[in-house]
Amino acid sequence: MNKHCNFGLNEHKPYIKENSAQHSHEHKHSHDHRSTDKKLLKIALAITFITMIVEFVAGFVSNSLALISDAIHMFTHSFALIVSLIAIILASKSAPLEKTFGYYRAEVLAAFINGITIILSILWIVYEAIERFLNPSTIDISLAISVATLGLIINIVTGVILMQGDRKNNNLKSAFVHMLSDALSSVAIIVGYVVIYFTNWYFIDMLLALLVAFVIAKWAIDILKSSINTLMETSPIEIKVVKEFLEQDSRIVELHDIHIWEITQDMYNMTAHVKIQKSSLDEYGDILNCINEELKERFKIVHTTFQFEW
Repeated sequence: MNKHCNFGLNEHKPYIKENSAQHSHEHKHSHDHRSTDKKLLKIALAITFITMIVEFVAGFVSNSLALISDAIHMFTHSFALIVSLIAIILASKSAPLEKTFGYYRAEVLAAFINGITIILSILWIVYEAIERFLNPSTIDISLAISVATLGLIINIVTGVILMQGDRKNNNLKSAFVHMLSDALSSVAIIVGYVVIYFTNWYFIDMLLALLVAFVIAKWAIDILKSSINTLMETSPIEIKVVKEFLEQDSRIVELHDIHIWEITQDMYNMTAHVKIQKSSLDEYGDILNCINEELKERFKIVHTTFQFEW
């Protein structure tokens, strides 16, 4: 292998100094996007939260477990909007010197707490479903259909609002996907209510509630698993793959004592000991630049600390 930045993929490309005017324009453009996205998220959150409260109240008044389940589902999406909003706020917030990684972990802690809260809510839904199966009760279908329809309209409106923001923003994309899934849930509930209205098969309400609970459970488990892995500083990337990739460079003898962890979503850090050939000591700076460039491009690892040995 040659002594340029080539780990079997691409040749080393020299750093290009960025034009200051271009940098200023891009910074302003990014700032404007964040400001717009933050405003849109606040509007979407306010609408979603109010609708969630209405669904909760209407669910208890109409005695509809499916409507209460959908309200809990909407709560998960309210949380998704909150996390997206927090992420944008944190991106522009400076932290004190002692908080060396800023406030990014706040998003992970919030996700962990939310996951536990949702799991407890699901257990309650399952308990209520069993209770209603043993002791059937009637439902105010007219009220339930009206509120479920309102929920569907709100989801569509919220989705349209989110589409006005930066479509390249992963936080907004995530929030939009959650809104879409909640809209589909509302459609299923409305169809179920229409069937109940014409047949008086009230057990369908229980089945709809369990269906929604299953969808929420899958999302909650994914959130819990992801947040626990991040809090436990589990490597988001297979360490063996990174090690073997970097050791392709003939100047590198071995990587060991490797640590890779995630501060928050897609924010990866890495530390390692790098043993290099004694004959390559003069190329120490080039090797370091090559490693950092390839890690950023291939693995999205942007913050690194290496101890060199020979």
